[in-house]
Amino acid sequence: MTRFLAISPQSQCWLFHIAFVLNVVGMMLTDMWLPMVVGTIITTYLSVDAWVRLRYVLPLKKELRQVQHELDNLRQQQRDQ
Repeated sequence: MTRFLAISPQSQCWLFHIAFVLNVVGMMLTDMWLPMVVGTIITTYLSVDAWVRLRYVLPLKKELRQVQHELDNLRQQQRDQ
């Protein structure tokens, strides 16, 4: 998550998916195959990475923070007793 802090993860996901679609359209419309194939491979990776972060990693981090907070509360209660 430290790579692209200027925009939200959801905006990153949309941006990379739109870039992927534009690369595919560019491959169909132009004769510049090599740059377009490289761009498509890169944007495919970025799209999948953003989607995985948005769908799985961020909710997991949020849940881990909640569990850590509960654990801290339980430890504090145990010390108080």
